[in-house]
Parts: sequence; structure tokens; C-alpha cells
Amino acid sequence: MKKTIIATVAILIAVVGIFAFSIQYRNKKETEDIRSVSTGQHTARTEKTTVAIEDNAGNLIAENKEGDYQLYSDGDKVVLVHGDYRHEFTSWNWSVMQETPKMFYKDYDGDGAKELLIRIVNGVTENNKVYTYALYLFKPAVTDNGAKDFKIITASTDTWKTPFEQAIKCEIIQLNCKKYIQFTMDDIYEKIVYDEKTGITQSEYAGYAKAMTSIKKEYYTLDRWSKGAGIYRVDDDGNISLDIQVLVNYKEVKDTQYIGDIHCNLEMKNGVFDIVPNTIVFLAAEQYAILDPRDTAREAWSVSITNSSKNTNFQSSEIDWIETEFDLSGNHTEISESFEKRKSKIKYVDKVEFTEGTLTLTAKDGFEFQQRMADKGSYSLIIKDDKNKEIDICYTCEIKKVSGKSILVYTFDKTYDKEDLNNAVIKFGV
Repeated sequence: MKKTIIATVAILIAVVGIFAFSIQYRNKKETEDIRSVSTGQHTARTEKTTVAIEDNAGNLIAENKEGDYQLYSDGDKVVLVHGDYRHEFTSWNWSVMQETPKMFYKDYDGDGAKELLIRIVNGVTENNKVYTYALYLFKPAVTDNGAKDFKIITASTDTWKTPFEQAIKCEIIQLNCKKYIQFTMDDIYEKIVYDEKTGITQSEYAGYAKAMTSIKKEYYTLDRWSKGAGIYRVDDDGNISLDIQVLVNYKEVKDTQYIGDIHCNLEMKNGVFDIVPNTIVFLAAEQYAILDPRDTAREAWSVSITNSSKNTNFQSSEIDWIETEFDLSGNHTEISESFEKRKSKIKYVDKVEFTEGTLTLTAKDGFEFQQRMADKGSYSLIIKDDKNKEIDICYTCEIKKVSGKSILVYTFDKTYDKEDLNNAVIKFGV
């Protein structure tokens, strides 16, 4: 594939087309062996607990009143109490000092009885100092000899890694339009196919984020990518989800870019924490959100807007500030309008032309678009997505001379329908 860098890693990755589970992963016996290592399951050891729990309210760390669970500190130990049940944790002191553990009480395994779930800090990421967590599910049980123990099911920092490294193929590339970083996922045995001209995958399981740029809005070249921490989250209703950080590195800079998360929901299934089918999705970080390049204009179109004002009596011939928008909602392809009362130096412009893939501004005779504004990346065309979020759709900016006139050309990151650009905000030098 031309001018495209591919980094292939067998890992769970999030996608816009929501990916369920690999058929091989869910049906073949060898993948059952993979799943068996995804969570820890054991029965708590009966340990001596000398702390007088009933007179220890001052050492209470957290509690769940509905299920009658209390978490206490006892010297260098942390103790979970549930009626006559006790369990000591000798390695939880650091964790509870970082953040109070959160307790949730609901029927996680579908047996009709509620269980206690605790989310507790078990680490911190190296770069951005975000906490990572472990999950502990406690199920009261009685052993064959009549002893009261907890059956404990755990999900640690690395719980999610093994199943997805061995079952799912992921390829990350930078499209020929370098603004786009593309994530594609499929079964580990499947070949992912790309369009040679654009680099866009033919798979429906793809997601996108915006690449890092220089101050001049020059997009850097993808070198490699990696997964960061997997962070378990539990909402107020006790529902569990997992976010896996996606990190990207470029050839031109040493900085690592966090571009978003691989998101999925978790459930308790067959005694282990398991991914909920049809919940895997890529969530780009807000500042790197970008529209899907596969959603392109239905047809070619153009609208030309001519400035009917002949005024050229301006203090300067430099065009270094434009901030305006145009109504493209009608059926006209050619419009005449006076720019005289518009703010900014759009009034120095003779003609504005929109097409599905470009915006072209032609200056009045004797007036010049300033190259320094383009050089410092001070240009954009802002539209709003379906969530009313502002998106800059520019890819490149070029200033050139045609028949003695100064011409400013914005090339878009993909093609757009006319209604997409209605009242788009043109910015130059802003």
C-alpha cells in the first residue's frame, strides 16, 4: 500500500463499527483455554483476624449498608467484614491511602443473589499519573467442612491482555490523507484489506482519530503505536466497563500522543469477568475527534459567492484576518452579495467558492493573502457534527497567484455534502 505505515498488533481495539467476538474466539476449544486465564478465581483462606471489628468504627474505610459489608484498617492490614465472614488483605494499605475503594452491590453472576464488588487502586500510569484499578468480587460461601469463606473473583490490571492478544488482529495505519489515524480490527485469522489510493480499510470495523501536527499544521508521520493502561470503571448502578489507552508515536517527534480509548463493557459469565458482546467501540479523545473519512459527498457540487461591493478604499492591502460564514441552504449555485458590512477582511475578497472538497477565496486586485498566517497554521473551516461539536475539516492551506490575483485555497480532509458546509465558519489569521 502506497505511503502507508502499518503497525500490526494482536490486541483488542475499539472501532466505530461495533465489533462483537471472534467466531474462533468464542467457539473453539483452544480459546476456552485463553479465557481461563483472564480472571482470577479462588476461595479465601481462613486467616486469623485479631482486630475487634465490632468496636472499630473509627477505622472504617468504606461500607455497603445494603449488603452489610464493612472495610476496616487494622495496622498494616485491611479487613473485609460481612457478618461472621472475615478476610484480611496485607497488600491493600497503599491502595486505600491513594483513594477510597468503591463498593457496589448487585447480582453480577445472575444467580438471583447479590454480590459485593470492590474497585480498588492497584497502580498509576507512568506518563499522565492516572490511577489503574483491580476488581474484586466477593461471594459468601461455606466449605465442605462448614467453614465460612469468601469465593473471590478478581480482574487485575492485565486481565484483559491475554484473550485479545491471541484472538483479535488489529492494524493501525495513517491514511494517505495524513490527518487520519485509522484503527481496524478483525478476527486473528482474517486479512484486512485496504484501498491502495486512500488507505481506507474495506472492513466495517474501523475507527479514526486525528494525528498530531506541528505548529504549522503539518501532520507528523506515524511510526508505531502501543496500548497503555486498561482502566476499569464502575458506574453508579454497578455496571462495569473497561477503557484501554491507545498511544501513538511519530517519526518527527519524541512525544507520545494519547489519542483515545478502546472501550467495552464487562459482565460476570461462567465465573469470570468477560466482555459483553457488541460493546467494543473506539472513543477518540475529545481533542482528537475526527469525522469518518468513509462518509463522503453523494455527488459533486459547487457554490460561488461574488462580492458585489466595489469598495477598495481600505487602510491596508494585507489580508491577515478573516472570520465569517455563508448561508449555502438555497438551491442557487451562483450568488451575488455585498461583503461591505461583514466584519473582518472578507470585504477585501472578490469571490468565495465552495465545492465538495475545497474552499477558494479570490482577493480583490491589489490585495494579498498573507503567507505568514498559513505558515503558522492559522487557518480553519469549522463545521459542527451531529453532537454539535466543532470540527475543523481543513487538511491543507495554499496561497498562490492566478492571473495576478492572490488566491487562498483550503483543501478538505474528505469530501462533504453542501448541507454539511452550510454556515461553516471560515477562519484565516485567527
